[in-house]
Amino acid sequence: MLVTDGRIQRIADDPIGVEHVIDLDGAYLAPGFVDMHAHSDLRLLHRPGAEEKLTQGITTEVLGQDGVSVAPVPADLKSEWAARVQSLDGTIDGEWPWETVGEYLDELDAADPAVNAAYYAPHGNLRSLVAGFEDRELSDTEIDTVQEELQMAIDDGAFGMSKGMIYPPSSYGRDTELEALAETLAERDSFMISHVWNETDYVVESIERYIDICRRGGCHAHVSHLKVGGEQNWGRSEAVLSLFDEAEAADHRVSFDQYPYTAGSTMLTALLPPWARQGDSADILERLRDDETVGRIADDIDSPGEWENLARAAGTWDNILITRTASGAHQGETVADIADERGLDPVEAMCELLVEEDLDVTMADFIMSEEDIERFLADERGTFCTDGIFGGKPHPRAIATFGRILERYVNEREVLSPERMVYKAAGRPADILGLEDRGYVKEGYVADLVAFELSDVSANATYEDPYQLTDGMKYVLVGGEIAVKDGERTAARNGSVLRSTEEWDGDARPHLDRKVTEQVPSE
Repeated sequence: MLVTDGRIQRIADDPIGVEHVIDLDGAYLAPGFVDMHAHSDLRLLHRPGAEEKLTQGITTEVLGQDGVSVAPVPADLKSEWAARVQSLDGTIDGEWPWETVGEYLDELDAADPAVNAAYYAPHGNLRSLVAGFEDRELSDTEIDTVQEELQMAIDDGAFGMSKGMIYPPSSYGRDTELEALAETLAERDSFMISHVWNETDYVVESIERYIDICRRGGCHAHVSHLKVGGEQNWGRSEAVLSLFDEAEAADHRVSFDQYPYTAGSTMLTALLPPWARQGDSADILERLRDDETVGRIADDIDSPGEWENLARAAGTWDNILITRTASGAHQGETVADIADERGLDPVEAMCELLVEEDLDVTMADFIMSEEDIERFLADERGTFCTDGIFGGKPHPRAIATFGRILERYVNEREVLSPERMVYKAAGRPADILGLEDRGYVKEGYVADLVAFELSDVSANATYEDPYQLTDGMKYVLVGGEIAVKDGERTAARNGSVLRSTEEWDGDARPHLDRKVTEQVPSE
């Protein structure tokens, strides 16, 4: 293969005319991996080297997830948005210097990241432009405005619209509002990405509802971090995939992303009932300081209900692991540990911790089964993601997801063939995003490439010691520049900020029209 000027110029066995030859000695050569759900929105601004991602073989991160991110933002709500997303996306010094998606992407481009970055327009941010953090139905005029703002975000380069149906203010969106936004996305041949309302007791119903909204609006439906939470629900992955089968049979486009761990990870506030998360940060903290309200929270967590009750899904407070706090205290302890230390009920301890840390706490929640994970991994409609939340002692998925898939599920358990894994890690994401010159090893394509010896790949990160980089990637190229050599990071920072408007000329994008047989890693 000949790589010049950042692209694959020729694929052949003969290296004639090549100045610098790299002999892979039988290793696999594949297109660079795409992290379809990343939370490096602010991290890439102050840590653009992205070594945790590059050493996994990731060459592209997709940001703007879960309906809550960093742009667009109303000027008067910047500080509140910064407070709300710091647990998910990190922070930077000073006030955010952007308001629009285009201005944020310009700032990201100026940071000179080592990986490529794409961005979704977050529904909650769009909604806040007209309704702030109010939980109410939008008027027809307000919906029109949000549709216009979504169009502007796509014009600025957003690849789709994400929504997070447990995260305010995205969770305040009514179905009629979401259907109108699906229509806007369909007009632009774009798609919707959703953290659905419930990934536990009502996971099937939630995904069915979401697919139906996208069907009525006419856009492609993509499910974020697909999972089935709660032991009582294990095995319902079959019913979820049946929904995808039915949608495809009716010519509706569906896809998903997934990480390969039995624990999820998010903000600790996600354990609170929805009513306890309403309003701004000050409102939430005021509730958590009130003993009577804390008792009501405990009652709701102990009682069955239609909201996504992650604490009940975990089964025991020993399965809720604190991964990060603003102060650095209690990282690596469970909520049960903290409750025992303080002589409190676990809900009381959780609420007390949230107050002490000004809500800036993240967790890992052990709620999933290996059987469901493997069933989703084997399905070629899916893609992979880290959903990586950094800081403290993060969930190891941030640093080891792609290595774990190769080591555990390809090499050891043979859930996936190398060909299927690489398709789901690179070609399938490129097709979903509409990237016409990435995701495949083809002449003329951008030289985002990864070379690995399957038996050498080791995902070293653990819950106890997460900051252990993945081993086994012999080379990683971003835009033709070597970013990883013999498993070690180089100084290269050759990533690009990808914008949908640069990839779309008004014709239909290539969404999902390729087959897995085209995606075969070379040896």
